[in-house]
This record gives sequence, structure tokens and C-alpha cells, in this order.
Amino acid sequence: MRSKPSALPKPEDVAAVLGELLAKGQGDELVRVACELLGQMHDHARRLEARVAQLLLQTYGRRSEQIDPRQLALLIQAVAKAVAEPASEPASPPPAAAGEASSTPKVRSKPTGRRPLPAALPRERVVYTPPSLACPCCGSERVKIGEETSEMLDWSPATFRVLVHAREKYACGRCKEGVEIAPAPDKVIGGGLPGSGLVAQVVVAKYRDHLPLERQAQIYRRSGVELSPSTLGDWVTAAVTLLSPLSELIFARALSAHTLQVDDTKLRVLDRSDPRHIKRGHQWVLVGDRRWIAFAYTETWEGKAARKLVDKRVGWLQADGYAGFAELFTRPRATAIEVGCMAHARRKFVDALKGGEARAAVAVEIFQRLYRVEREAKDQRLDPEATCALRQKRSAPILDELGRWIAATHPLAPPRSPLGKAIYYTVKRWKQLSRFMEDGALDIDNTAAERALRMVALGRANWMFAGSDAGARRAAVLYTVIATAVAWGVEPWTFVLLGHFMTLAS
Repeated sequence: MRSKPSALPKPEDVAAVLGELLAKGQGDELVRVACELLGQMHDHARRLEARVAQLLLQTYGRRSEQIDPRQLALLIQAVAKAVAEPASEPASPPPAAAGEASSTPKVRSKPTGRRPLPAALPRERVVYTPPSLACPCCGSERVKIGEETSEMLDWSPATFRVLVHAREKYACGRCKEGVEIAPAPDKVIGGGLPGSGLVAQVVVAKYRDHLPLERQAQIYRRSGVELSPSTLGDWVTAAVTLLSPLSELIFARALSAHTLQVDDTKLRVLDRSDPRHIKRGHQWVLVGDRRWIAFAYTETWEGKAARKLVDKRVGWLQADGYAGFAELFTRPRATAIEVGCMAHARRKFVDALKGGEARAAVAVEIFQRLYRVEREAKDQRLDPEATCALRQKRSAPILDELGRWIAATHPLAPPRSPLGKAIYYTVKRWKQLSRFMEDGALDIDNTAAERALRMVALGRANWMFAGSDAGARRAAVLYTVIATAVAWGVEPWTFVLLGHFMTLAS
């Protein structure tokens, strides 16, 4: 629950206090009380203005956190004129030293022209011959001297096929005994109708393409196949049974990875025991070394349930400051090392800036330079050692500048203002936020986990809620397999299909 701002004193109470001071001839005390009250009213009005601006932006504005560098430059100039700062600590970024890249952002040119079609797609040649091969000059038959080709991307609707499994029988031709029949093929569901490819399609369509089972049933009906949503649900349950061992393996790989990010998102779950018939659960995601992505469901947001997921973690654990994880890092013989999320810190300064606090522009610009270094390391595909060296050279001075600016601005920002809250969040977690400087394998923020959760958020917008806690746990298994396939660059349908066969073979 967010704390509500303290209410201002009633006008009649203020009048009574001021009147009493005036009657006693305490003019100095009267002025002091009046000035203090005016300050409180000013801070209260600023908080309300910032809140209104934030709500308007959430309702009508753009959701992107990107700020135009030109707007930032203008705001920084305005702040520099309004606030007299020592020349030794300028608010604007210092000029780039000789041999170093300029801090002025470069505008990336957009690629032009049509992208080539993937070479893996099957090609079907359609040959066109001129209507007449007779030479208009001499009448002789013309011969082919070459051709011009162009490619057109076309689509054929996905179609069902029926696999007829013919199990041949053999017997001795002389004595007519010793009859033997070929073994029956393995099935996803014993005695069931669907093949592995169809079950994989249903799973990927729901959990990757976010198509509810009811909508899938309508699509299949257009092909003349009647499949009820309940039947498709049974197939999904069978897929979970088959893929659970693979999901558990992925979870173990993520938990033991060198770097681990953790985040969560809420999930509405049907619950008949709840007065509203619906409760709030949480899907958690663990991203290990950027390629092992595991999901887990908890019925509540309590720290005990969340800590249980990563209780055996040894090494870096990057999160957004969730209080439920605090015990992991402070308990005796703790094995997890907390890493902060710089994106969360930056986001609070962006909110303050959008709420009308111009001074936050200085911090936002400093964050932009930090992320510019990260982009450079990514574009150059630097290994962890080279990334760490680049951060020590380029990011360390920027972090120091941010620290000096916060130290100078902190006394001037009301604690309960958006800027004050952003500063408090950053100062409180400064050590954790700076941990990315210690290991080049660490990310500067937790956004890899946030991106992984988009899969849940997009699906939630379509199917609205999970039918039960068990259903939410089943979804976590399938999200784990599909998200890891995407992280490895593998087609999810193929990965799910292979997962079926791997389990059947074992």
C-alpha cells in the first residue's frame, strides 16, 4: 500500500494559532509558523501536481522512458541558469577528452531497402516463357540466353493431416503360426487422437502466440475439424506432464548460472473460496546467463514463498529491490550476492522529470551516458573481461559524477517529492546498483527478466486469468520451455516437439 500524504491543518486551526501568537505579541514566532505552513502547502501542491502529471501521462501519454537528448540539453541549461552551482562541479556533462568518444549521441540511420527472405524457406520455381519464340527479324526460333528472377512471399493456410498407422502382421506361411505384429507407435496421450505436432501447435499457439483455446477451436473449425476447448485443455495438461522434466532441468540450469536475474508479475487466478471469486497470484521468472529462462508460480507475494524459489542460490542475484529477498543477503552464511537494477533507479528520475521536476534532467542525462557505454559493449560483442575494462574506464567517472550530483541535490529535494524519492531509492541501493562494475558478465539492469515476463503479460491480456493455482503452475512449465527456446534462437514449435520425443524416448 502506498502511504497517503499527511493532511494539511484546517484553516480554522491555523487562524486560531496565528491569532493567539498575534495577541501575545510574538511576531517573530508568528512569521516562523506562517513560513513553515506556506512551505508545507508548497510541497503538498508540488506533490499533487506531480501526481496529476503522472496520471495524465499514464492515461494519455507515451509509455516509453526515452527522453529526447535535445530536450534534456535545454532542461539542463535552464537548471544551470536557475541554480548557481560551483564551477568545479558543472551540471552539464564535461567535454570528451582527446582520444575518447564524444558523449553526444549519434543518430542511428535506419536500414533502407527490403530485407532478403530467409534462405531456409522452401522455394518453388514458376517459369514464364515469352508468348512467341519466333524472331521478329528473321523468323528463326529464339534460344534461351538467361533469365531474370524476383521473389514473392506467399502463404498457404496450415492444414490438418491424418496419419494412418498401419501395423503389419506377419505369420509363418507354412504352419500359419508365429503371428507377429509391428509395435504400436508412442503417443502423447495413450489411446488419444492428437499427434505430437498438433499438441505442440496448441501449446505454442496459446503460450507464445497468446491464442486462447476457445479461439483456437474456432480456427480449427474453419478447417472442418471439431475440437472443443476442454479437449484442447486436456492436451495441454498432457503436454505439461511430458515437458515437466525438461522444465525442471531448465530451472536447475538457471539457478546454478553465473548470473541470475529474478522478477515477477501479477496473475489473476479463479478461486471459489475468495469472496470475489478471484485472487492475485504471481508468476516469477529466473533468467540465468541470459539463456536459461525458468518460470515458477506462487500463490502469494509473500517473501517466504519467493525466497523458496532461490533459497539455494550461490553467487550474483539481480533483482529490483523486492523486500522479500532481503533475508537472502543478510542471513548468516548468506550465499547470494545482491545486484541492483539501474533501470529502476533511472525510471524514478524519468518519472520526476515527466512530473515537472526539471532538475531531474541532469540525472537522466547521466544515466543516458551510462547506458551508452553498455550499448557500445554490446555492439562490439565484448566478452566479460573486455566489458569490465570498458566500464572501469568509461562508466566509473560517470558513476562518480552521478554520486556528486545526488550529494549536492539531496538537501534541496523534499523527501516526499518524486525527485526526493528517486534520490532516496538510489542512495539506499548505491552499493547494489554499482555491482555491475565488478563483473562484466553482469547486466547493468534487470530488464532481461522484465522482457521475459512480457510473454505472460501479453497472454494475460487475452485469456485474462488462470483457471486455478494448478493451471498457473502448468503455464509456468510451458512458459519455461518456450521462453528458453526463444532465448536460444530455436523455433518454439520444434523445441516443444523435441521435448515430447525426448520424454517418450526416456
